[in-house]
Amino acid sequence: MNIYFGVPSGDTNNIEEKEISKRLIGSLATLPCHTREFTTDDPYPFDAIKGTPSLIHAFHAAKSGLPCHKLAEKARLPLVVTCTGLDAYIDMYNSVLCPQLQEVLEFARKVIVPYPQMGKFIKSRLMINTEIEVISPGVTPFNAEIMVPREHFGFAEGERLIMLEGGLLPAKNVIFAIHYIEKIINDYPEVRLVLFDTPFDTEYQKQVTLETANRPWIKLISRPEEGLLPFLHRHAEIFINVSHAEGYNPFLLSALQTGRPVLAADIYGNHAFIKNEEVFPDMGNGWLYFTSPGPGSFARIHDGEDFIGKLRNLLDNPDKGVEVGQRAARIIAHSHTPEKELYLHLQVYKALLR
Repeated sequence: MNIYFGVPSGDTNNIEEKEISKRLIGSLATLPCHTREFTTDDPYPFDAIKGTPSLIHAFHAAKSGLPCHKLAEKARLPLVVTCTGLDAYIDMYNSVLCPQLQEVLEFARKVIVPYPQMGKFIKSRLMINTEIEVISPGVTPFNAEIMVPREHFGFAEGERLIMLEGGLLPAKNVIFAIHYIEKIINDYPEVRLVLFDTPFDTEYQKQVTLETANRPWIKLISRPEEGLLPFLHRHAEIFINVSHAEGYNPFLLSALQTGRPVLAADIYGNHAFIKNEEVFPDMGNGWLYFTSPGPGSFARIHDGEDFIGKLRNLLDNPDKGVEVGQRAARIIAHSHTPEKELYLHLQVYKALLR
């Protein structure tokens, strides 16, 4: 097999897509299979090596789907498209992008999604007949025996870290977390909200920066290199996700893998991976707080009181958070292995190349 992986261009954006592609390429390198990753600003990817690819696999239907569709159509090759979430839950509400997504996904031989609800949403939204394949994302294991000191990341002893992972863009809803955590900060003076200064949206980044200016309990840091992320996540007492929309969030899975208790908005992409401890006592792997559909588009209305009530409960009962977090780590280690992810992708490729 000779597989070409098309990923969106850009350095800081599209982390999820590049992370999946990198993991698959690394695994396929051990097999008699040639792979190449190209970005959507690479106009002539077929000239890079001798021979013709057997198949093109595009990551993110909106950002890399259309150029990969054109390449596959020109070369008469099968196209596989992986949807990672925001292409489904946000871009499909865009009047310009939606017809392009429909064209790409109708042409694709297979559409891969990380959980069943996303596939059902795509089919109902676009009314397409393309085959949907559900492949749960793998999580690369880390060495739990190594502990990188918190001082390495700029944190002091005694600080209680609430970590909100994700880029600075409206869908991540960062300002909601700032305003509601501020309501309890006087009761928990050791709490620090950790944000990552990843500028997906420049205007929203400016808004977040203004919000953090006079709040010393917020730490706005640069995301460390990929290999250090699990060790950073281990220092969080609580990991939160307050997004309006999520698809596949590798940082959420990384937090679960490292045993952090997770409190997340009850939306697609979060409840696909989190079994709510409040609903399933002693069987959950995290907590979900209530959200309801917004007035339009992908936006959600977040129940701030439910969010802050559950956050207080976690801060007041850290032992319970540890218990649920350890259960989450065992579930991730069992259900989200890179080996299983690779095997299921190989089955898709082989079926298309027979």
